[in-house]
Amino acid sequence: MSVILSTLAELSTSVDPSTIVQAGPVPMIANPFPGVPDFTSLGGKFTEWWQRLFAVGWGIGIIIAGAYLIIGLVAMAKADANNPHAHAEGKKKAAGAGIGLACLSGFAIIIGAVLAVAG
Repeated sequence: MSVILSTLAELSTSVDPSTIVQAGPVPMIANPFPGVPDFTSLGGKFTEWWQRLFAVGWGIGIIIAGAYLIIGLVAMAKADANNPHAHAEGKKKAAGAGIGLACLSGFAIIIGAVLAVAG
């Protein structure tokens, strides 16, 4: 127990807490959109707001595309040998939803490529 307390005491004296507070938050991942314009001139609150709004919209889009993919797969599974048209319709729905889900999942890479080509 004394080893733990001595280690904590050593850590508390070797790190200045004021430098940690002044440093601010450390980004957890790299920016997936490196060419996006800087909106910090409109204020930090605005930047936080539009980034959160964008992330929520992107997440909702992925959830909706996943739901449509499940619906298409269920439609394919429900089709029987007597109705091949139902299987084809389900396959078409599942393929479209799968492509949409893949595009939404790779959205950062797609936009990064477009900005690299355009800029």
